[in-house]
Amino acid sequence: MMFVSVQEKLDKLVALTPDDQEKLSHYKSIVPSMIANCHKAHQSIPGWESCKPEIEAFKWFDGINIPVHGYIDLKGDKVIIEDKCKMPRRGIVKKDGTRSWFPGKLPDKPSPYNLLQIDFYWSVFEVPVYLCYVNEKEFRVYHADNCDELKPENIKKRIPRIIQRAKVRQNLMKISNDPKVLKDYIQPDFTHMFWNNDADENYLNNAKKFWGY
Repeated sequence: MMFVSVQEKLDKLVALTPDDQEKLSHYKSIVPSMIANCHKAHQSIPGWESCKPEIEAFKWFDGINIPVHGYIDLKGDKVIIEDKCKMPRRGIVKKDGTRSWFPGKLPDKPSPYNLLQIDFYWSVFEVPVYLCYVNEKEFRVYHADNCDELKPENIKKRIPRIIQRAKVRQNLMKISNDPKVLKDYIQPDFTHMFWNNDADENYLNNAKKFWGY
């Protein structure tokens, strides 16, 4: 597998608006700090030296016709590491004309969505999991010793959530593969963070129009 550095990927991006250019310029300036903090987070984890990136994980669950599939950020002999970067938010333009920026807030505990992802990886390999939250200023690592949600016995209790979500999607696809039909079986939550798409400012509005809002 050929890896391209984050900085190289950013250098290839083309900003289409002044707003995008401002974000891109700032992101480029903080990438080295975020990578350094991510590395510090990894170094605090036992067994991180054995880890390899983008390890495939898949599993068949009873009642699901196809395997659930994903890629782990880092997988070692006896450890799973998942990284979550918290990007900065823009503040006001200061008197000198420069923009103020605020580091993305690191959560006090893992988010339910991140736990769902971690739970699946654990179900495949059943080794200790570490969830790293990183911004340009600091990092925070959650694991079974400092977070009850990541204890194996609690992860096991949440596995049915994975199966239930897969069954819902499977049942939807049995109804139709036409998005215009399926939209009438789904209640969208437009307050969810996933609708915030910096790459397409019309993303949310287009979705709302599609659902008839």
